[in-house]
Amino acid sequence: MPEPDSERGPDTDGNADAPAPESAPAREWWENPEEEAPPQAADAADEPAPVSDLDAPDPDALGEPPEGPGSARDPAASYMPGAPVVTSLRPMRVDSRGGTMVTVYGAGFVPGCRVFVGDDELIGDVVDAFNLRFVSPSRSGSADVVIESPSGKRSPESGPQLEFVSGPVITRAIPDEGPTEGGIEVVLEGRNFSDGCTVSLFGTHAPDVVFESAQRLRFVLPPSGDGPLEGAITVMLLDGLIGRTDGVFRYRPLVPKITVIDPARGWVSGSKLIALRGLDFHERAAVTIGGRHAIVHFRERTHLDVEIPEFEETGAVDVRVQNPDKRFDLVSQGFTYEPVPTPPKIIDVFPSSGHTTGGFTVRLVGDNFTEAVRVKVGDVTAMRRVMSAKLIDIDIPPRKLPGKVAIEVSLDEVTVRVEEAFAYVSPSAPKITSIEPRSGPTTGGVRVILEGHQFPKGASVRFAAEACKFVVVKSSNRIEVTLPPMKNPGVVDVEVSSIEAGSSVATKGFKYEVTPPPTISLVSPNRGTTGGGTELTVEGKNFADGVTVLVQGVPAKTKRISGSVLEAYTPAGDDGKMVDVSVKNPDGQTAVQKRAFLYDARYRG
Repeated sequence: MPEPDSERGPDTDGNADAPAPESAPAREWWENPEEEAPPQAADAADEPAPVSDLDAPDPDALGEPPEGPGSARDPAASYMPGAPVVTSLRPMRVDSRGGTMVTVYGAGFVPGCRVFVGDDELIGDVVDAFNLRFVSPSRSGSADVVIESPSGKRSPESGPQLEFVSGPVITRAIPDEGPTEGGIEVVLEGRNFSDGCTVSLFGTHAPDVVFESAQRLRFVLPPSGDGPLEGAITVMLLDGLIGRTDGVFRYRPLVPKITVIDPARGWVSGSKLIALRGLDFHERAAVTIGGRHAIVHFRERTHLDVEIPEFEETGAVDVRVQNPDKRFDLVSQGFTYEPVPTPPKIIDVFPSSGHTTGGFTVRLVGDNFTEAVRVKVGDVTAMRRVMSAKLIDIDIPPRKLPGKVAIEVSLDEVTVRVEEAFAYVSPSAPKITSIEPRSGPTTGGVRVILEGHQFPKGASVRFAAEACKFVVVKSSNRIEVTLPPMKNPGVVDVEVSSIEAGSSVATKGFKYEVTPPPTISLVSPNRGTTGGGTELTVEGKNFADGVTVLVQGVPAKTKRISGSVLEAYTPAGDDGKMVDVSVKNPDGQTAVQKRAFLYDARYRG
């Protein structure tokens, strides 16, 4: 008698009447992919379940089913197709040089799948049954992407294609290294960049990018943090196209180096500001002097200002700079502590007053002066020369208003100040008392001496509207000038002036006179060589500055000895020729000595 239907199951040939083995333990249908699925309803128990390739899950595509309802272990759950399926690629355009990571989306992906891009077989990384990754090869054009399961089933070749194009290329970074704390601008140069592209720095940083052109990008370097200090820089376009370059940029850790400590000594009382100069100082660098922490003022990567701490003992101590990453530099015995000196003292100031124009020297008498002292007159730092520990010469600076001011002497942090130690007074206007000579030629050129009072050093002198080109202030009481020329004769005013002291005018103080014509009384010698160069002495009167001697009408080299004596050298001439010698003043007045010189070949120059 046949067994009840509930104790029978389908055999391997699909026959519903085959008895189920009594010794076989109960098994689920997914534990043997060759078995059919169980009947879905009791009224179908007498009919064998239909079997087809599409209904039976592929062992390559199934993998390890998850637990729970709705999973592959749930008879009501979906199951994988018999062959891998490729639905899309990301990105679909890759760099023709290769090296781009491509993600394949689809179904039926199991470990052991083979990846084919055109004729190239690649290594695939199965993420799960629906995602697979591979690195694109180097090639051009476009190619099909086909996934083959371990059982040999392939995805359709009519699926999405991978396009190989010329992607972004990075040729160099400017600069090629930067500090670990970032903050500097980095420029990437290359080609095929586009607006909206992004930059990945070593896979850990994504700075904001400024697109300048297809050949140039720039960004502000982010801090390295705990990330790598070197690696690849990647540029990704909006369509996913990637360019990747190694070795064009790296983070360079700051390694501090002290090269100068200025000054390298100070008092044990501390508080003095010193400068450390060197390389790679971090903005949060710490400084210790003699093992004691100092207050640090960061100026720039190569300069720190440091307030030295107080110290109990004199002598040389170490100076150490340490960056936040613990890198440091140490200068052994780089700073010397000295005892606090005796403060300076001001005893007397001589002279104790002077003009507001300044520019003169005042001497300080005191004690404990050193080369390190600074001097102020009022609120202005003055140039000083330390003559000894007891004497300082000061160059008094100018001041706009008269009045008494303090003099201050400072030595580091110690300042000595004497109130109303120096009095600025307004300078008196200059005054002309005499002019010698009181007359001169309209041609000018003669020396004139002015005497008077309060002549300033920078005084200028005018005769009427004509300024003297040569002015020498011999003293506050005497000025020597060269008389300027004047067009017309007559009486003129003489003025002495300066910006600081004002002016003084001697009304009708000088008379310009018409220069009388020159006269010649003697020409000696009266003969000489035809080759020229004979020295002539010409005597006469009224020879003005700028006078010229002419021999047979040809200007000769002339030297004015005085208003009555000239020296000249003859030009070349013809043998036996008796020529005229003339004298011509700058105003054109001329004197002629007829047949005054004979050219004689018997004479030799």
